[in-house]
Amino acid sequence: MKSLKSQKLFIIDINPGNDEITKDLVIGRLSKIVKNVSLYQNVVFLAHSNLSLVKKMIKDIGIKNGYAVSDGGARIYNIAKDQVVYDNSMNRDAVLAVVHYAIMQNSLVLLSSSHREYAYSMNLLNASSLNKKHYLPLPYTNNYQKLVKFINSTVIHSILIYQKERNKMLKVLDIFNSILKDWSFVAIPGQHSYFLVTNKDDTKYNTVLKIMEMLNIINVDDVYYYALNTINNQCVKAFKNHLIHQDTALISDYYNKISVQANTDNMIANIRHVFFHTDEFVNNTYITKEIINTKRLNQIMNEAHNTKKVS
Repeated sequence: MKSLKSQKLFIIDINPGNDEITKDLVIGRLSKIVKNVSLYQNVVFLAHSNLSLVKKMIKDIGIKNGYAVSDGGARIYNIAKDQVVYDNSMNRDAVLAVVHYAIMQNSLVLLSSSHREYAYSMNLLNASSLNKKHYLPLPYTNNYQKLVKFINSTVIHSILIYQKERNKMLKVLDIFNSILKDWSFVAIPGQHSYFLVTNKDDTKYNTVLKIMEMLNIINVDDVYYYALNTINNQCVKAFKNHLIHQDTALISDYYNKISVQANTDNMIANIRHVFFHTDEFVNNTYITKEIINTKRLNQIMNEAHNTKKVS
């Protein structure tokens, strides 16, 4: 049985798109270490996507314990209990206001409800581009009346606003932020070409705090934030122990090119230190391009297998 002092929180911030990183996590080599870590410590998956999509990803990985945060923070799912433990939705008027704004900017609007995602776009390039990056097929329409009917028939937890080009998305976001003042929601940019709109209390960072409270973890030094293929600046700044993928760091401009040249062995040492209590001294932050390396991951798995559980 783990004592409160020994509990740590391993956060995987993932955009479950149909890219190589997601594939390697879900059905590839990286899933092995994630599953192993979940046997020893608390694992949390953070995602902007709908809960049904995140649950599908977790099932494919084979994770049995931990939490999943969907909709950018609006829902928390207890994996072991197969139970939603936090659930918040957006006001319908707020949803319509955001949708109307996005449509006027010729953006793709992706609505996330309790059961599924549904997208609206008059731009087939946007719709096609996003669908290629999606972990599951994404239903969408260019019929506004169908979109409104969907909004009226369900509750909406979050809204993703997407542009094919990142620069265009940032311009849309700037205008959006300038008119946010009196609204109850917040817009959080992704590192690619989308931003996510949720209630102000439902950011990824705020949701991690909720999970920390559930687990009686009070020390931020016990929280390890792993930006796999997306990044949240609030989490990066608040939780100083990082494992950040190089591509994510470069796109986000959070780290300069010199600091990106961390080496794989140091990152591996950090993982061992954090989750298996080795006596090695390691720095807090490692960024590496070689996160998926068969030889090194096999070595980790062998060491993990031969390491006693945290008492």
